Amino acid sequence: MRLPVCIPLGIAVPPLFFWEKRRRDLLRIRWAGGFHPFHATTLLTLRLMDETLRNPCCERLLDVGCGSGILALAAAFMGVPQVVGVDVSPRAIRESLANARLNALEEKTLWLVGSTDALAGGHFHCIVANLRFHLLQAMLDDLVRLMDRSAREPTLILSGFHDTQWPLLESLCRLVGLEAVRILSQDQSFYGIPPSGSFTWVAARLRFGGPDGAPAEECLPVDPQRE
Repeated sequence: MRLPVCIPLGIAVPPLFFWEKRRRDLLRIRWAGGFHPFHATTLLTLRLMDETLRNPCCERLLDVGCGSGILALAAAFMGVPQVVGVDVSPRAIRESLANARLNALEEKTLWLVGSTDALAGGHFHCIVANLRFHLLQAMLDDLVRLMDRSAREPTLILSGFHDTQWPLLESLCRLVGLEAVRILSQDQSFYGIPPSGSFTWVAARLRFGGPDGAPAEECLPVDPQRE
């Protein structure tokens, strides 16, 4: 069935209709763990990626905690020449490889078991990390280290956290020189109240601020997804 994401790229997840299995203009993703393709954070991150990748200056993209590979494969499908996905779970990497083969994207993607420490010498124009809040906190310095500051607009897209957690994460981002230029949010219900106390998930696109630490352009408040 089609993923309900408001971008031109079509994505289908099981169960697949017979016509979806044959379409070459549709990214097909099998999923077995991590953030579900229908999870709010996946949909929000895909929206931010679509906005970012319309600019052809992104030549290298890194997906940290790639899971099923949906974000990395979407980037490759949208034309990013070099895409790398990393995950600490060997099962996730096997799943990403299988999805890459399913979509004939093996030559455009590289998959590594590990975390950011597996990429000591790499630098990327765009980095995507859809991870739990505590992991984003712990990995932020490494994510910044891997951003290619020589690129025209090095971009970091973060998701996997709630609106109540964003102020702290934003303050940490500011300490390393990053400013939010686009913020999206979407509510998703659960059984019971989550530990954060919020049902609202957030995704943010960040870039390095100006030389005087001034906020970057287009800094927006949380913008609920209404489409």
